[in-house]
Amino acid sequence: MSKKYNAAHGAYEILKKRGGPLILGIGTGSTTDYFTKDFLPNLKGNVATLYSSSDRTTQLLNELGFNVSEYSPNNTIDIYIDGADEVDQDLNLTKGGGGAHTNEKKLARQAEEFICIVDDLKLVTHLGKFPLPVEVELDESNQAISALKKFSKTIKRRESLSDNGNYLYDIHNLKINNPNEIEKQILAINGIVDVGIFSINKPTTLVVGLESSYKLIES
Repeated sequence: MSKKYNAAHGAYEILKKRGGPLILGIGTGSTTDYFTKDFLPNLKGNVATLYSSSDRTTQLLNELGFNVSEYSPNNTIDIYIDGADEVDQDLNLTKGGGGAHTNEKKLARQAEEFICIVDDLKLVTHLGKFPLPVEVELDESNQAISALKKFSKTIKRRESLSDNGNYLYDIHNLKINNPNEIEKQILAINGIVDVGIFSINKPTTLVVGLESSYKLIES
C-alpha cells in the first residue's frame, strides 16, 4: 500500500475506536481521498453528520452514498480530517494545492479535533517550498497582489476560480520562517479572503504515512 493509504488507515483506526455518532468534516486532496473512498464507508454506522470542504469532496461523498449537510458558521464538528501540502516541526501547515483552503479552514476552526494525514515526504523544516495559495476577492485583486509582492515577486494566478467564486493565486519563493506572523500579515491585506497557512488552526493529531505503517504525532 502507498504511504498516503497508510496515513488514511491511521485516521480510520483512530475514528473506529471513538465509536459514534460522530459529526465529521472532510477535507480535499489526494490523501484525504484515500480516507474518504477506502475507509469512510466502513464508518458509516458511526457517522451522524458530514460537512464537506469543497464541491469536489461533496461529489465524491455523494457518489459513496453519503449525505452532506449544508455548512453554517454555527456548526459543531467533532473531528475534521484533511491532508496538507507541507508540515513543519511545530505542526504548522500549508494547504490549498486543491484551491479549497478557505473552506477547509472554516471546518478546521469549528472542529474539536483536527486529524491531519500526510505521507512522510510532506514533513519539512521550514514551510515554503510548496507555493503558498491565497484566495482573493475579484474586485480587490490588483490592490491585494500589489501588497503581496512584499513577500515575493513571483505570484501566479490560477485559471479556475475557487468554489466561492474568487481568484486563486500561488506565492512562489517564499520561505515561511514565522508561519503565525506571516499568516496574520497576509490576512490583514484588503481583499484577501484567506491564505493557506494553518498556524492558528493546527492539527491536534498528525498521522504520518510510512512505507508499511504509520506514526502519530500529537500537538
